[in-house]
Amino acid sequence: MGKRKIAFLATGGTIASVPGPEGMRPAFTEDEMLKLIPELSDLADIEGNLIMNIDSSNMKPTDWPMIAKKTAEALKNSDGVVISHGTDTLAYTAAALTYMLTYLQKPVVITGSQKSIGETDNDARKNLIDSVRVAVSGKAGVFVVFGGEVIYGDRSTKMKTKSFDAFKSINIPPVAMIQGDEVKWKEDVLTHERERLKKLWAKSQNPSEDCIENVALNVDIDPQVLLVKLYPGISPDVLLLAKAKAYHAVLIEGFGSGGVPFREPGNLVPAIQELIGSGITVAITTQVPYEGVDLPRYEVGKKALDAGAISARDLTREAALVRLMLKKL
Repeated sequence: MGKRKIAFLATGGTIASVPGPEGMRPAFTEDEMLKLIPELSDLADIEGNLIMNIDSSNMKPTDWPMIAKKTAEALKNSDGVVISHGTDTLAYTAAALTYMLTYLQKPVVITGSQKSIGETDNDARKNLIDSVRVAVSGKAGVFVVFGGEVIYGDRSTKMKTKSFDAFKSINIPPVAMIQGDEVKWKEDVLTHERERLKKLWAKSQNPSEDCIENVALNVDIDPQVLLVKLYPGISPDVLLLAKAKAYHAVLIEGFGSGGVPFREPGNLVPAIQELIGSGITVAITTQVPYEGVDLPRYEVGKKALDAGAISARDLTREAALVRLMLKKL
């Protein structure tokens, strides 16, 4: 049996950055990165494609459909895809691809690094090698590979700005750990997450607007979603900006288990009712990274729930935001 074929799609980020007059900026091409890690050719036949070269802070929701389409096209002639990406918005893109690449039959891996591939003692080399190992595994799904962990795409969140173990799996264990040259899969987690996503895909009104080989694309995205982080004393007028600016949804980062203040002055519940009454979806997540929301548990959550707000349950902030943009929450 010959080596598997892997498509490498580069989008920029720290992993591809070089020093510039105003700080680090993406510059390495996909071919230049591959040449810096010649041992990758021992793992797979890799074909590179530079689809953009930007700092991920400049990534926009309108870029995600293009990345999804490029990934789906690459899957036609490869056994898996590795995407290099900046870390700052990697979790958003990973969530977007998880929901856009439905009924996925092959591995799609997203990775990046905290230090450029051109720097000494970087984490780029390990992350790319680990990503190719996951991509040749044949395990279907969108995965974030970083710091020796394999995380389902919509379960990942960046937790550190400098350390090599920057990403964590939220509310579910990592689906695999990479030890040496071996990917050790947790089959129970893999099965659980596949079943979760199958249920989500089954709810899609149009499961395949554009089908390419063994993946169905759902790329109809509306970026008009307002993310509001609550803080003590926040004015209801902040929420009502969504109505004034014609947003179709609002994601509220509540306190704790989903607490939304209703004490006067500053009662947010009437604003939530006004938004919902005008046709705007309101969903509530939490500022706390782990364990999700439980709106009925406390009065401060129950009042928002009774007003018509939707619980984001145990979704990450990134996943909930993307789901609202896709109108799938």
